[in-house]
Amino acid sequence: MARFMVAKEGGHRICGLLAAAAVALFASTAQAQLSSTSLLSGSNPYPGFFDIAYPGRFSLTLYGGGFISDQYGTTQEGVQAEQSLTRYVGIVARATGYQLYMGSGFANPLSPNPGSQSGSSRYNFGRFQGGVDFAVTPTTHVYVLGGDDGGDSHNANIEGDISSWLLVHSQHPVNFLVSSVYSWQNDISASSIDLRMVVMSTENYLLMAGGGGAIYGSGFISGVAGQGGPDLGIYFRPWQLGLDAQGGYGTPHGYGQLTLYKQFSWAE
Repeated sequence: MARFMVAKEGGHRICGLLAAAAVALFASTAQAQLSSTSLLSGSNPYPGFFDIAYPGRFSLTLYGGGFISDQYGTTQEGVQAEQSLTRYVGIVARATGYQLYMGSGFANPLSPNPGSQSGSSRYNFGRFQGGVDFAVTPTTHVYVLGGDDGGDSHNANIEGDISSWLLVHSQHPVNFLVSSVYSWQNDISASSIDLRMVVMSTENYLLMAGGGGAIYGSGFISGVAGQGGPDLGIYFRPWQLGLDAQGGYGTPHGYGQLTLYKQFSWAE
């Protein structure tokens, strides 16, 4: 059951993390990179593909959050590190700790009632992944990751994530996020999608709104399941600090999800 819950919520949580990376990318470099790229010859869209990036960049993102419904709850916390290799390729490492609270109709997954039939089961495990970040265009990044779980879950997985900015020269750029995870041990696939627009941008803040959801199936899941609802995000530029929230309805009935992240980056 623990592996099943990771497959369901893992991809959607990663979307929140990728939104953080996309916001930071857009806020600092997207338009400048797009302008410079337009001057390059169309015959070679990736000049200097194998040249080592100089200056290089190392980034670190700390994140945490939770998911709550009347069927189950999760909390998670973790760290992602990325080191640029060239202008187009970086290596990524990610480690996340999960706490899963199984039950039905419990009031608070953080303190389930021991001995009851609802909310009494708790699982603790970590997911460790590594992979590559490809900058397909200056405003589109593709992440390919793979890894395994430890603790109450042992489950090899492979994940693909896409983060893309559209209409970057307009007053309301749009961020498109897609994440897909496949888990070998239980043969379950999970995918999530988010589409959000910058509704307000100031020197210090970005405010985003939109919608998204997740869908999952295969393995021992009969048919297809999922959930979805509106998204809201805010990013504070001076502190590189962001907050993403989503609420909605689906297979777990009504639900709410919250992700908080803090970024650090250094030029080398």
